[in-house]
Amino acid sequence: MGLLVGLTFDVKSHKLSSGSPCDLWAEHDSEETISAVEEALNSGGNRVIPIGSSEQLLAKLNSLKCDIVFNIAESLSGRNRESEVPVLLDILGIPYSGSDALTLSIALDKIISKKIFMYHNIPTPKYFECAEYGRVAFPKGFNFPLIVKPRYEGSAKGIGPDSVVRDTASLGKQVNKIIKRYRQPALVEKFIDGWEFTVGIIGNRNPVILPVVQRHVEKKTGLSSHIFNKSCMAKRGLKYRDLLDIDAELEGRIKKLALEAFGGLECRDFARIDFRVNLKKQIYALEINPLPSLARDDYFAMVAELMGISYERMINMMFEAALDRYGLH
Repeated sequence: MGLLVGLTFDVKSHKLSSGSPCDLWAEHDSEETISAVEEALNSGGNRVIPIGSSEQLLAKLNSLKCDIVFNIAESLSGRNRESEVPVLLDILGIPYSGSDALTLSIALDKIISKKIFMYHNIPTPKYFECAEYGRVAFPKGFNFPLIVKPRYEGSAKGIGPDSVVRDTASLGKQVNKIIKRYRQPALVEKFIDGWEFTVGIIGNRNPVILPVVQRHVEKKTGLSSHIFNKSCMAKRGLKYRDLLDIDAELEGRIKKLALEAFGGLECRDFARIDFRVNLKKQIYALEINPLPSLARDDYFAMVAELMGISYERMINMMFEAALDRYGLH
């Protein structure tokens, strides 16, 4: 007999209030992705109970009945937003898939996660933080080009063609834009010119490290093509190249660092890690995403298909990792 599986999620909206960034809803899932995850879990012999967002979960606390929750909810604002559902489920004592509240908060905060990378000797680009509008304290030892990002966002939110800066005036402009538009500090990193790679991990004790995939990098900006375009009306199609033709030695080093990052931040069940590699083939960890996109046209589904694994099976591999961790499988 299957399990009663709650499904927590946030649905992508297209509504924007005055002053909101155009990529406000970038982290949320489409109705198609939510339906695909639900169907995949049902295909494993379970019965899925759609719950929705953290607010909807909160409203159903007294009536919620399920054996485990499959969580893909992102929430909307603050560096602890991805932790809202796990915290509520921990209070209720209900098992759930994916990383816990602490790991999700740490991973979303790029500066704290970079500090953990450094503690574990995982190379990551040099950085400094700018938290005050109109004031950039430029530390010694930094040279242009630099890249400016929101401190705690994912899905390339706040990153666009102007994010790579090559002079002080552009730096100040981008920092002010992040602070005003996203209401959080700006992370300023040394820009690593070269290639971009991403790699996923599924499992816990004996995790499966998926093939490393190289993202397409645009020549003009030096940025991966998964960023938003200038008009900010829609996300560009994800472009990958050389999917199965990556230098074996380089892939091995990337996988090793990915596994160290996964363990260093104490991720659970699944995560995706992004890297930059410079022209000398030096590898730098950019960020880790323990709540990655599970859309059919994104990394996990694409790589699973290349490996001969169906979308449904991939989702259930993630789910089974959680079941094993709780001793429910």
